[in-house]
Amino acid sequence: MADAEEETMEQRRAPHISAGSDPGTNPIGVVAYDDGLVRDALMAQCAADLDTSGYRLGGIVQSNPHREGRRRCDMYVKDLLGGDEVKISQDRGNEARGCRLDQDAFARIDAWIERAVLEHVDLLIINKFGREEAQGRGLRAVIAEALIADIPVIIGVSSQNLADFLAFAGDSATRLSPDIDTMTTWCRNAIKRRTQDQCEPGLPPVGA
Repeated sequence: MADAEEETMEQRRAPHISAGSDPGTNPIGVVAYDDGLVRDALMAQCAADLDTSGYRLGGIVQSNPHREGRRRCDMYVKDLLGGDEVKISQDRGNEARGCRLDQDAFARIDAWIERAVLEHVDLLIINKFGREEAQGRGLRAVIAEALIADIPVIIGVSSQNLADFLAFAGDSATRLSPDIDTMTTWCRNAIKRRTQDQCEPGLPPVGA
């Protein structure tokens, strides 16, 4: 019974558009990548360009500053709506192996994105759909909530997780080239479509 309920919930949380629909109207823009540092830089630049244009953004972007003497970069995630930033990497030394992510930080990240959905931002930016999301955890549920709320989403997905992402998103996703012009153009068009869809036919715009 529990398994059936979970499956029903997952189906409700992952709306999709039929294969025959126009991919230009899909609510998710997915940027597939192999280099995570390039992905993070592109997503951050995309967010900065859209913010300059006055759009109200939610979601997260990641920065990866390097400290001298360290093999690995530090990792910070920024809340696009509230402006807060949290370090998600734990400093375990150069010889440490295995996962070095601070799991406590991810509870804050989930709350940030949940707030963005509840406040109906213009666009949700998620720096990556990672291993946790591919396994049905992480930010997967809140991404689906954004789609249910009719908020367009742009998200980075590594090549190794792309199949799992597409299984989750169905035909809702449009694959975007990993270049800033393509990404920002898709975002602007997605926000514009959402605004047009929210205007009821036959009624004058507010303030007319």
